Amino acid sequence: MEHILNHEKAHQKYFEEMTAIPHGSYHEQAYSEYLVAFAKEHGLKWIQDDMYNVIVYKDASAGYEDHAPIILQAHTDMVCEKNKDTDFDFEKDALQLYIEDGFLRAKGTTLGADDGVGVAYMLALLGDPHAKHPPLECVFTVQEEVGLYGAMALKKEYFQAKRMINLDDGGENATCTTSAGGVNVIMRKERILVPADGNGYQIDVFGLHGGHSGGEIDKEHGNANKLLARVLFTLNRRYGVQLSWMQGGIKDNAIPREASAAFVCQADLETVAACVQEMKTIFARELEFSDAGVDLAVKEIALDAVLCIEDSEEVITLLMTLPNGLRHHSMSIEGLSTASSNIGVVTTDEEALTINASLRGAMESYVDTLAMEMDALAEVFGFHSEHEARYPAWSYRADSPMRECLKTVCHRVLGKELQLVAVHGGLECGVFKAMDEDMDIVTMGPKMQDIHTPQEALDLASFDATFTLLKAYLEEL
Repeated sequence: MEHILNHEKAHQKYFEEMTAIPHGSYHEQAYSEYLVAFAKEHGLKWIQDDMYNVIVYKDASAGYEDHAPIILQAHTDMVCEKNKDTDFDFEKDALQLYIEDGFLRAKGTTLGADDGVGVAYMLALLGDPHAKHPPLECVFTVQEEVGLYGAMALKKEYFQAKRMINLDDGGENATCTTSAGGVNVIMRKERILVPADGNGYQIDVFGLHGGHSGGEIDKEHGNANKLLARVLFTLNRRYGVQLSWMQGGIKDNAIPREASAAFVCQADLETVAACVQEMKTIFARELEFSDAGVDLAVKEIALDAVLCIEDSEEVITLLMTLPNGLRHHSMSIEGLSTASSNIGVVTTDEEALTINASLRGAMESYVDTLAMEMDALAEVFGFHSEHEARYPAWSYRADSPMRECLKTVCHRVLGKELQLVAVHGGLECGVFKAMDEDMDIVTMGPKMQDIHTPQEALDLASFDATFTLLKAYLEEL
């Protein structure tokens, strides 16, 4: 079989083997069984839980028997995205790898370097009888990309270590120091319809940039759901509208790029279109530097049933008033968002209209406060709210021996200063910190580009250099 990567380098070999086994989120079982077989083949102790998380234990190398153990951790699931013209089944097909200008890519699909690189590093260390290191507890989690669910299912008794290296990072000479916690607030209102009376219209908001609600919430990108709510609120104030349905956004943690709504109104098309054009002009001016492509469209449609006037006003007013965007920023770490809300998804089905808001905070109290605000507003406007997918924050630790050691080794091995990074996204580090408050955590990873997209690329030179750094770091621990 022809190899794309250099199999004389163990981490490259194991990464390529991983790309041959489908491992999208919720479909990690086959790769989990691969890990168990690997552990058995190498005579290593292992645990596999019901979710297909795997922990593999390796004894300390000679001379490191009295050193404190270390957790190494990465997730096995990948984001499955492909180009529209790519014929590919993520549940059956092996990724088609190729190298271009020193970068590893997959033809028409995501590569899964996030976080296959971390998985490959651990396997290379576990399989190397000459590696120097303390006792290792290598953790391979599942379902990270869809809510940190694998990590949340781990049991504290699986671990002895109070030191941890998370291998789900990038930048080569960068390490993360803190991440947000969060929760999703789901707000539902029963959809009771009455006969439509008036002219039927559909309004679409589109052309927005979007982005991840953790990493880009401070970029002032327009939220399609909130913009559409402003249009509906304005139309309702002027002419009175009765909403039939609304759809906006795809993922709770993504800033929505498009949204649509249908309603009836007594005003004619010319009047409604003039109002829509007025709002488009306002949005274009407000979003000139963040969403220059923002656009709105209106058309006549036939509608048989709509919400009653009171319910329609409650839906529109709630969407208008729900807090959205950056709520707090750090006073000590420049550029760090510390609390935010994203009105990510609005859906309508036969039974209800549902709003899904993704809330993030650097402290649990921030998350609690944001959630209470959503609950209070939902109650005022006749919605039922509930919380889902809560995950803990990883708070900054000023005195981190792990980080200080990594600074020294990074300078010696790479000739570079260690860059400290704080993120507003959620990381599995927070789950381990919540499991053991004394856990000292650093993150590592090679340079990558365009993760979660079909343009994803792994810098192979950095992939090698970061593994050299990791091995040297373990020797100092």
